[in-house]
Amino acid sequence: MWTARQPDRFVVGVNLPWIDYGTDVGASRWFPDGGLSCKPEALERLDRTLAAVAADGVAVVRLFLLCDARSGVVFGDDGSPLALDHAVFADIDAIVAAARRHRIGLMPVLLDFHLCRKAEIVNAVQLGGRSHLLVQPEARRAFIDRILRPIVERYGTDETVVAWDVMNEPEWCLEKTRFSRTGVPFGALQRFLGDAVDTVRRFARQPVTVGSAGTWRLDLVTPLGLDFYQVHWYERFGWSALVRPVDGLGLADRPVILGEFAGRDVSLDEVLTAARQAGYEGALVWSVLADDPASAYPPDLGAWIQAHVSSNGGQA
Repeated sequence: MWTARQPDRFVVGVNLPWIDYGTDVGASRWFPDGGLSCKPEALERLDRTLAAVAADGVAVVRLFLLCDARSGVVFGDDGSPLALDHAVFADIDAIVAAARRHRIGLMPVLLDFHLCRKAEIVNAVQLGGRSHLLVQPEARRAFIDRILRPIVERYGTDETVVAWDVMNEPEWCLEKTRFSRTGVPFGALQRFLGDAVDTVRRFARQPVTVGSAGTWRLDLVTPLGLDFYQVHWYERFGWSALVRPVDGLGLADRPVILGEFAGRDVSLDEVLTAARQAGYEGALVWSVLADDPASAYPPDLGAWIQAHVSSNGGQA
């Protein structure tokens, strides 16, 4: 999927980013036994949600794994990443098994930009504050080799995994953004993303992408040799940002999808029709379990898919 341009293809998917942010995968002092595999109610909610989107004809679900590393990673006293904890694989196995039952393709997102936020300790668990994993060469190499690589290797040939997303909206980790107070220099962030992409290429057979926040810093990802590009669109970005032809983004050599989209005052049909006409080869709703009007699961998504997308995921 999305390994070469196919202008007639249009895959509709959704973001089911988490049941509980940062604690679905791996253990923490909050949940010392582990994540979803140890939470029957949360796992049942995942299964029920996947069943519902599968019934609507959704082809792909984008789902976050390590988020800001508040769970799942064993750190040394100096903040160096040592290993994945005992619960990570059991939790990801549970996610993959649920997706397989419902014939849903997964796009796991390894990391989220909140990794770079100012550190905060909440009930003995550190949130954010991990920018050094992207900046310091030794920490970066250890993080990729000891934390990311084992995940990619274990699921790198699993047919349920249709693509890998190295990081969600890494632009927000850059210096002087409203999300990152510590700031990661552009070059360091690009080196980290490049090393992570190379690791996926070496140890997995699925395509690899990065979840770009928009189209304004694509220079961060264009040198990385991604299999396909992924940009996000929210109504506050303006309609012109959505309808701009993909061919004008300088990404003509690779497929491009709309990895997240949401809006309060635009209809599902308007967004999906505009995305398809602009040249995107897929679009993923943000998000299945959101409870606000601008970011929620559209009740007419199943009807749109039935009317506009063929059973093999292409354009009807």
